[in-house]
Amino acid sequence: MVAESLLSRTLNPRSIALFGADPARSVIEQCHKLGFTGQLWPVHPTRETIAGLRTFKSIADLPRPPDVAFVAVNRIATIDVVAQLAKMGCGGAVCYASGFAESGTQSGIDGADLQKKLVDAAAQMPVLGPNCYGYINALDGVALWPDQHGCKPEQSGSAIVSQSGNVGLNLTLQLRDLNLAYMVTVGNQAVAGAEDCLEVFIHDPRVKSIGLFIEAIVDPVRFAKLADYAAQRDLRIVALQTGRSETGAAIAASHTASLAGRRDAYAALFKRCGVAMVDTPTELIETLKLLNQSGVLSGDKLVSLSCSGGEASLVADLSEHTSLRFEPFAPEHHQRISDTLTELVTIGNPFDYHTFMWGDRVATANTFTQVMRGPQDATLLILDTPPRSDHQSETWTIAAQSLGDAARTTGKRGVIVATIPECVTMPVRDAANESNLVVLQGLRESLAALDAVAWLGKNFPTELPARVVAPVRTKLLDEAEAKSLLEQSDVAVPKGRRCDREGALHSANKLGFPVTLKGLGLAHKSEAGAVAVGIKDADTLQTALAQMPKTIGEFLVEQTITDVVAEVLVSVRRDAPVGWLITLGAGGVMTEIWRDTTCLLAPATDDEIRQALLSLRIAPILRGFRGKPSADLAALVRLVQLVVNMALNNEIVEIELNPVLVTTKSAVAVDALMIVEGP
Repeated sequence: MVAESLLSRTLNPRSIALFGADPARSVIEQCHKLGFTGQLWPVHPTRETIAGLRTFKSIADLPRPPDVAFVAVNRIATIDVVAQLAKMGCGGAVCYASGFAESGTQSGIDGADLQKKLVDAAAQMPVLGPNCYGYINALDGVALWPDQHGCKPEQSGSAIVSQSGNVGLNLTLQLRDLNLAYMVTVGNQAVAGAEDCLEVFIHDPRVKSIGLFIEAIVDPVRFAKLADYAAQRDLRIVALQTGRSETGAAIAASHTASLAGRRDAYAALFKRCGVAMVDTPTELIETLKLLNQSGVLSGDKLVSLSCSGGEASLVADLSEHTSLRFEPFAPEHHQRISDTLTELVTIGNPFDYHTFMWGDRVATANTFTQVMRGPQDATLLILDTPPRSDHQSETWTIAAQSLGDAARTTGKRGVIVATIPECVTMPVRDAANESNLVVLQGLRESLAALDAVAWLGKNFPTELPARVVAPVRTKLLDEAEAKSLLEQSDVAVPKGRRCDREGALHSANKLGFPVTLKGLGLAHKSEAGAVAVGIKDADTLQTALAQMPKTIGEFLVEQTITDVVAEVLVSVRRDAPVGWLITLGAGGVMTEIWRDTTCLLAPATDDEIRQALLSLRIAPILRGFRGKPSADLAALVRLVQLVVNMALNNEIVEIELNPVLVTTKSAVAVDALMIVEGP
């Protein structure tokens, strides 16, 4: 059923070898519990049986190479076991032990070196881990999982890759009715990683959606290709990315380092790949449930139904920070709904339909049907059902059945939402399942999930990101050197001259006042008092020189750019392994205060850059604010493209231009920080 890939045999085994005592026993028990019908072969040198199964004394005693092995021995012994398994042709291994690259050096053992030995021992055999909790394939009854879990046999459902074993366990324990087909933890990703799991999931027709809980993608270009192939199959991916790397020494000098971190880089990557991002495990669960129901939303227009004005207000308030739209009903639509109600009900969206028809399935379904016969992409029923056994909740179930009736009649998409997560009962779930409705739990999580699925409906994978390699050594160029390189790449910079203190006046006279004076050799000149802008004459220049730090020996004198419409930050830097990160934002001395930035990956089209600029809070200034002239946006886009091309085709680590001064006819980089590879 599953096409061949690195982990095909590993994740879909018919024979499993098990190493270690208690973890092996637990894996055997969990496989039996999940209904595994293949062969289980515990290996132990001294025990006769484990979990009622006869043991094999050594790997050599196994009847044939197993499809996969669960290796739960200490980290030193793990390497020997993996080497023997690889030599005999085992299909793959899960390495449970920790103490490898994730742990540094302990007790005189270098974890990174130990992990390299493990990779060498594996040779061509795929390995999940080390520092890996295992995996569950609920479709085929496989549980290489040394603990209890919440999975049950499934015919189809979501597949999740998690770098964290404990978060993976927590996701299996959810009581939110997510059908979980695969849960695969990848640990250190020393040999096989998230991309290898994706390849298996994408080729398995039983997988309806894919979730990621990860800190890092090993191969972003391969990931992008897989995301594109998945989208072609209408199989979409949702990611919860966590963990922020420390700012590397190579970029510590830049403003961008504090503005655009690892999460921004991954957000840009996932946007490029058509992968939706969420912020919490519960949002991940709810989004996957929506995708399993009927795939992405066709748009972002919703109608909310509730029998309370308070619930209607909550929906409106909590959706403000999403792209979801609750548009008023058109007159004809409004009239059809009104014909099913009394005159005491005010019709709006979100819609409080009151309780006049509460418990009347026919009447409620009639109203819901007329509501669903509209242009919206989904209709929500806000429904919190009394969950305790001593509560009477039959009428809530009738409300759920009424939405199901309306969904069947109209063929439109309906969603039940409990504002409080635990206020859902099995009869409500059953009513929803009968009509292919999904029950979402938690209003905030539900709206985040709907927003993500609506985003997926409008966003698909685009051009592959450019590959990037982390630099080994770097050096910071002074501004004069940086601007010379920029000028060679046709990036507009002010006319300027490099000089010492004695030569500053001569340089200014040659250029013509007004000029700007800058001290060289500093990354952040403004903070050091090493910048003077708009110097109008010789006397002012001499005063500015006297106020400069005495340690500065060289200066850059430049023509001052006038008639400025806006100051913009433009940065391009390597963010290995993700890609070349383009950061655009409000520039100047207030950059880090305003923190008005947006990120995208290179290469980017002119339109993508333009849209990114127009998404900033300073966009009204660029467009021309309150009758003031508009900036030359085309010149700014050209400048960004020239800087991107320069970065991608030279030994550059980072270019930060802050600010780029945009006038009505130009975009000029007046300050430049450049880091290149070198000693």
